[in-house]
Amino acid sequence: MEDDPIFDVITLGETMAAIHKQPESDLYRVSPAGAESNVAIGLAQLGCSTRWVSLLGGDNFGELVHDAIASHGVDVQAPRDARHPTGLMVKEINRGRSRVIYYRSQSAARHMDKGVFAHLAGSRWLHLTGVTPALSASTADLTAAIIQGRSGHNYKVSFDVNYRPGLWPDETTAARCLIDLARHADLVFIGDDEAEQLLGTTDASDIAAQLLRDNQELIVKRGAGAATYIGRTTVSEPAKRVKVVDVTGAGDAFASGYLAADCWGWNPSARLRMGHFMAARVVGSLSDLGPAVDPSKIAALAGSESSQPTSEWSKPK
Repeated sequence: MEDDPIFDVITLGETMAAIHKQPESDLYRVSPAGAESNVAIGLAQLGCSTRWVSLLGGDNFGELVHDAIASHGVDVQAPRDARHPTGLMVKEINRGRSRVIYYRSQSAARHMDKGVFAHLAGSRWLHLTGVTPALSASTADLTAAIIQGRSGHNYKVSFDVNYRPGLWPDETTAARCLIDLARHADLVFIGDDEAEQLLGTTDASDIAAQLLRDNQELIVKRGAGAATYIGRTTVSEPAKRVKVVDVTGAGDAFASGYLAADCWGWNPSARLRMGHFMAARVVGSLSDLGPAVDPSKIAALAGSESSQPTSEWSKPK
């Protein structure tokens, strides 16, 4: 059996170098973009100890991604692959809507293999998303092996369905893979739009009936609407009302807030409120990451004195 966890959460998945054209300018900004690293950074912003695991190209973009993520206090375990490049994406935003163009068909992360297992031990949670199995046949096999082969590890698996139609050959293939992975996770995040496409329903009880087995927990997200938790009990919490600038990264931020609150021992309602709090900070900006978090604003979200975090949060190690 493992010793006490070193990290609160370990995440695994591809992060690309994202190129953004600056508003009313000919200048471009380059920053990291990846669902799993977004979650790791969000958790680090909240004082949780996190690690991000991946594979990067042996190029300048790989160096940029590595250093940018590490600068947030995340432990980065992403070896460099000299044979394949770091994935790239170009993000265009017009009137509040974003369009993304990917250059990742030969990216290093598509070639991740079981060598990553060496970096996955020693955490409370391992967070994965449905993006990774969509990258290639090998990463699909890797994701299944990680979720289904946890013998000797104490961590629980959090799985965000994160259905990206453009990455899959068809909806049927995606549903077959993602539903099976969700059924093996301890905690599942799914949007109501994803559930309608993959399961044919937006009803939380129906979604739970199709996905959950014994001792699993489900979070159904509804964008600007309420999020619902189904586990030993069922509760819902409304989203915060904010001006929406760009929704990219909102689901990742929600997951980071929820997982942080779980690590603090908060109850399900408080975890949902923390998820909404983090998501609201992201949709109000053009960045995939929200601004730095003021710790004084966190305790009120717990909702009860018994659920509030300790005075000393866990720190990155």
